[in-house]
Amino acid sequence: MLSLNLPAFDAKIAARNGKNVIFDVIRRRYVALTPEEWVRQHFVHFLLAHKGYPQALMANEVQVQLNGTKKRCDTVLYRRDLTARMIVEYKAPEIEITQKVFDQ
Repeated sequence: MLSLNLPAFDAKIAARNGKNVIFDVIRRRYVALTPEEWVRQHFVHFLLAHKGYPQALMANEVQVQLNGTKKRCDTVLYRRDLTARMIVEYKAPEIEITQKVFDQ
């Protein structure tokens, strides 16, 4: 996979049914290794190992309600009172961040 401007980590990568998968420490299971997932796992490990963010206050692939509509979020970081502190949307490294992408 591509080199990112995030610290390297010991990624657990395996092959399942002819496709590569990576272990997601937050969801505690292997997930498809896509370019977006590669970015997600690097950022999650950066938050855990380098910033000390508690794993118990992080969730991947979460649905939240915003202004009466349900939205899927790539990662949500919670405060200790379990209110959302930050919502993270990941894109593959080659995706240009346009206004349309940002509005997503």
